Amino acid sequence: MVNNFFASIKWRFILIYLLLVAIVMGIVGAFIINRLEIGQVSRVQEEMEETVQSIVNSSTFLRDKAWEDQGDRIQNTLDEWRLSSQEAIYVVAAGKPPKIVASSVNTRKIIEGENAYTYKVLKAPSLMEALEGEKVHGIEKDPNSQLRSDHYIYPVTSKEGEVLGAFYMVSDLSAIDRALEDARLLLTYGTLLAIFVTMVLGYALANSITEPIHDVTQKAEEMAQGKFDQRVEVKSKDEIGQLGSMFNYLAEELDETIERMDTERSKLDTIFNYMVEGVIAVDRRGRLIHANPVAREILGLEPMDLDLDKYWDLGQLNIRDLNYFDAQSLSGTSQLEIKGRFYNVRYAPYKSEMGRNAGLIVVFQDITREHNLDLMRKEFVANVSHELKTPITTIKSYTETLMRVDLDGGGRQRFLTIINRETDRMSHLVTDLLQLSNLDAQRTHWDLVALDPYEMVTQAAESIKPLVDEKKHRLHLDIPMDLGPFYGDRHGTSQILVNILSNAAKYTTYGGDIRVRGRLSSEEDFIDIEVRDTGIGIPQKDLRRIFERFYRVEKGRSRAAGGTGLGLAIAKEIMESMGGRISIQSKFGVGTAVLLQFPTSKGGDL
Repeated sequence: MVNNFFASIKWRFILIYLLLVAIVMGIVGAFIINRLEIGQVSRVQEEMEETVQSIVNSSTFLRDKAWEDQGDRIQNTLDEWRLSSQEAIYVVAAGKPPKIVASSVNTRKIIEGENAYTYKVLKAPSLMEALEGEKVHGIEKDPNSQLRSDHYIYPVTSKEGEVLGAFYMVSDLSAIDRALEDARLLLTYGTLLAIFVTMVLGYALANSITEPIHDVTQKAEEMAQGKFDQRVEVKSKDEIGQLGSMFNYLAEELDETIERMDTERSKLDTIFNYMVEGVIAVDRRGRLIHANPVAREILGLEPMDLDLDKYWDLGQLNIRDLNYFDAQSLSGTSQLEIKGRFYNVRYAPYKSEMGRNAGLIVVFQDITREHNLDLMRKEFVANVSHELKTPITTIKSYTETLMRVDLDGGGRQRFLTIINRETDRMSHLVTDLLQLSNLDAQRTHWDLVALDPYEMVTQAAESIKPLVDEKKHRLHLDIPMDLGPFYGDRHGTSQILVNILSNAAKYTTYGGDIRVRGRLSSEEDFIDIEVRDTGIGIPQKDLRRIFERFYRVEKGRSRAAGGTGLGLAIAKEIMESMGGRISIQSKFGVGTAVLLQFPTSKGGDL
């Protein structure tokens, strides 16, 4: 029952309202009582000080000689002062021990001459402090009756500064305590009355708030059961009325949204069912919640597999290290072989209504044909390279022998020179094919070290200097010597630079300009080296295929220049394997710009 009581916002509102009023009244009451007590006690203390000082100041004989011989005279002085029934004065003469020589109480004849330290009314510690020359003021409580009294002790000194005695005044504070008790009782009655009024008003206010909310709650419960035609009656224009209006608006929008969702769901079901790719959906707990017919066929799933609330291991699809709090780990690609067929698997997260990563969508693309073709191509390149290497070496050896032996004069020599040149071309082709094969198989291991851009470009420029001089080109190097190092394999980097520079020299018409420029990249962790020429350029339609193996823009002219169609493909493979990037911009008939981006740290942008 207590839980039900606190579950209602109405009763919680009333309770908080009552607690607030009670706390405020309690704080105000405590403050008023405290200030009243302080004021009354301060007034009593001021009157006590004024009374004692007036007696002392009007009785000059008190500062002349010891008090023990002036008891009657001091008593007469006290008798002349009119003290209230709550006040009493004891005159204590200094001595060892100090003695009471006069008092304003009726029992003075009994206590006169008594040791002041042993008289129960007087507080010995305070009296001792006063007899040393200090004024003492304090409130004491009787441990038996719990009544309070204010004690004021005023020391009197002679003209020479000697303490002659002290006036010990006691004032009963019971009247003040009774007044404070009456004030507390009055505040208590006021607080109870305020709480009662607050309860009545709070109940009325809470009821006016909770009834419309209860109505909205009932309607919402009906909507949760599928009855979406619910509407609430709006009775006011305040916040509660706005809540009702918003509920009605929400209901209308919900009807339209559900209708749109049904339409979209129907579209998606049709798309999923008739896609040529397989599609599955897995929630963040690893349960398989959807699979289209193609995916069910690929994975060998039965319809009942989707109805089972069980974990489905994505590791069998080569999807691992998922972290739903790291969006980057939830998207990517992998490749998979299932029953002799090869699939490219792409996966990405889907979101919940709250924007959280709710699970994964996985798409299977059948790449069996492409995989087999690629495998055949790689095998062909590797086989041809290995098969041709031995006869080419033999031909090379015989050709060099014939060149050293002049059998039939100059004609035979020219013939052998042509054979030698073609042999070199075939040897270059085989070397390039072998290098590509090694790159494809990842058998090439790079020794990544810090390289100086100025040194590497200068060495590459020296390597192609004969070709540049032959065609009367103007080669401009703009590489700052303080550009800073980049990371790469020395041999691989040299091969890339020589390849790009030689291409620029080969395909630039006689007397052209070749500019090499080095700068820090606009992207972090890269150094850009751009090779720009004024050559024949590349048509726009050929740019997208320029890095394909054996692809030539103009096959006849490429062969005449000594090209194999593998140079850019090798450069791209080497560049990417070292963590760098290569891109080309060109305009036919104007020139070509090749941008090489080398990483400034090991690993680069792999």
